[in-house]
Amino acid sequence: MENMEQPNQKDLGSTSEFGKFKDAESLLKAYSNLEAEFTKKSQRLATLETEQNEYKQQAEKRAEQEKKVEDFVTKFEIAKPFSSALKETLANNQDVDIKEEAIKLISNNYKTAQDYVSDDEFLNNYIYSNQTIKDKIVKEYLSNVTQNTPIKMQTSANFALTPPKQPTTIQEAGRLAKSIIKQK
Repeated sequence: MENMEQPNQKDLGSTSEFGKFKDAESLLKAYSNLEAEFTKKSQRLATLETEQNEYKQQAEKRAEQEKKVEDFVTKFEIAKPFSSALKETLANNQDVDIKEEAIKLISNNYKTAQDYVSDDEFLNNYIYSNQTIKDKIVKEYLSNVTQNTPIKMQTSANFALTPPKQPTTIQEAGRLAKSIIKQK
């Protein structure tokens, strides 16, 4: 019975008991190396898990801020053109009051009607290129020209009185206006 409880010295040194290791010292060294690698891997995993949690928290906070901005610009349509700037500002500083920041952005970019009238780019992009506005201007101009055009009567016997030709385009109206001005 004593043999069963304690292996004898001869058995401890045999290769079958230590597997592919030649002795207990080699096995202990391999186990220590394995344990060190496992510790490194565990630490790396813990670091990655922490980073992942931080990233999730940042993503959730960013989504919450974007929702705040979307709700705000839905409620206040005037702030809609500034939604990107508001999101960026909130991303950089979460303590910013969204209403105050929106007011700053709007007031920094506010243009009066006089500013728009003086802005050639605005006029070219939104006024002169708008067919509805062009048609209205031409129609009003032609109406004014026809109402204010005096009819000149010729005294020649060969001439029949007919109503003056009505201009149909802005160019014709311009030529008519020039001819009237030249006659005066």
